[in-house]
Amino acid sequence: MAILSVTSTSVAVNPLKQSQTLGAALAFLGLKGMMPLLHGSQGCTALAKVVLARHFRCSIPLSTTAMTEVATVLGGEENVQEAILTLVQKCKPEIIGLCTTGLMETRGDDMGRFVKDIRHRHPELDYLPIVVVSTPDFKGNTRE
Repeated sequence: MAILSVTSTSVAVNPLKQSQTLGAALAFLGLKGMMPLLHGSQGCTALAKVVLARHFRCSIPLSTTAMTEVATVLGGEENVQEAILTLVQKCKPEIIGLCTTGLMETRGDDMGRFVKDIRHRHPELDYLPIVVVSTPDFKGNTRE
């Protein structure tokens, strides 16, 4: 039998404790010359930027692959390639931290293959470390 308990406090979810993507981006920001790149929709990155900017009270450099509905259905490799090339051209990072979001984890993009294919097509990126991290928001949090 289920027991129903009523509390007088409201539920509060702290995204800094719940989001693997946000945690990975925060960890990446601790590395010199790092540019975190979140593979997902613009909204995923916007949320992370807002949360981190409010927490630290300064602007936070995060980039996105800006997946649209069509790109999500057809595949995001072109978006990842374009985002990496743009970052290299405009920001000149020493290392890129490529994090997935829940959207792309649900779709099942093969990020390792994406990076390998991008390096094959663009050998000028061989000097640049690209660290791929799988960060699904729907697994491994404290609320499971």
